[in-house]
Amino acid sequence: MHHCGQVTLEQVGELSEIFQWRGEVAEGLPDFSPADREHVGEELSDVLLYLVRLADVCKIDLAAAVQDKLKKNAAK
Repeated sequence: MHHCGQVTLEQVGELSEIFQWRGEVAEGLPDFSPADREHVGEELSDVLLYLVRLADVCKIDLAAAVQDKLKKNAAK
């Protein structure tokens, strides 16, 4: 499991590097080139895939956890 968690963190890091020096980013990424937009999509996909795998390894029902979190956030 340690490896799965570490890889997930690495993927989040790769995604964050894309945005690190761009400051505020407008909705729809209008200032991104097509190649940069594709790169964002690839990194988001990597993060999602590894996150789902990590939840599976941890035996966390991710859909239920998201629903619980949304309820908690709505109550704030």
